Amino acid sequence: MTKLYLIRHGETLWNVERRMQGHLDSPLSALGEQQALWLSNALKDVPFEAMYASTSGRTLQTAQIIRGDRDLAIQSSDEWREMNLGDWEGRISGEIEQIDPDNFHAFWRNPEAYRPARGESYTDLQERVTLALERLLAAHEGQTIALVSHTVTLKVIMAYFEMRGLAELWNPPYFHPTCLSIVEIVNNEPHIRLHADTSHFEDEAFGY
Repeated sequence: MTKLYLIRHGETLWNVERRMQGHLDSPLSALGEQQALWLSNALKDVPFEAMYASTSGRTLQTAQIIRGDRDLAIQSSDEWREMNLGDWEGRISGEIEQIDPDNFHAFWRNPEAYRPARGESYTDLQERVTLALERLLAAHEGQTIALVSHTVTLKVIMAYFEMRGLAELWNPPYFHPTCLSIVEIVNNEPHIRLHADTSHFEDEAFGY
């Protein structure tokens, strides 16, 4: 059995400001660091055999906290980065909605119709992430793996396991910071054990 722990990064300063991050980056907020520590404590006895993260600072910072005192290298790759949001990156969501309303609506409500002037479409992201996921599972068959990544990237991964199309990508649950999804693969069949779980939170500070 292969067991995959999928983790969103902790809350960041730009999350608090409601800025779109994509390939740009901002550090974890104080709450984001606490969220990662709560999850680290919840997973302290999990025998991870490999740990992956995107090359973004916010995922690496989260992964380092979750790793704790394990003697385990964090393997970072651009394959696990967030969707490239092009000209939206660094801008506040409300501002984007005003200057690019049709695309903003499509991004959240109709992913197949989203057409960025620059950056990745949902199909681009899906192709990138699916190839990376299949390589990861082949390389670590029978092992327990952690992957720290980003909301849209993780949504694509979970849609892959659930065999959902892009039109249903934003179906619940919501991916709060450091939410945990666990997928077990037995005889090439995925079994979802947790999906965007936040039971490790020790108070109601969910963040963005």
